[in-house]
Amino acid sequence: MKERIIQYIETRGLDRAKRTREVNYKRIVLAYILREEGYTFKVIGDMLSRNHASVLNMVKNYKVLKSYSDFRSIEKEVISDLQIKTLEEKVLEISSIEELDKLKEEIKEKLLVE
Repeated sequence: MKERIIQYIETRGLDRAKRTREVNYKRIVLAYILREEGYTFKVIGDMLSRNHASVLNMVKNYKVLKSYSDFRSIEKEVISDLQIKTLEEKVLEISSIEELDKLKEEIKEKLLVE
């Protein structure tokens, strides 16, 4: 996941000084996704060429921005581009006990990070 996100950041110039609304929204979505994956604010900041306090602010404002339709459309675009699946989508794709056990372990690891 981290490698996909780094490539996404680099190919779209999200680590540069550009501050348009679309670019900022994409950074916020990526910061939130990475934080949910358990990365520190410092690591996320390094990936986005921002300091940890900026990343903290991005993650903090994520829930407020979710109420804006333009933010939600950019969020969907980022998630689609990165091919991130929701838990529900992952569950529906399971076709064996082994896959279910793997997903169960993935969820346990994520809960331990939080």
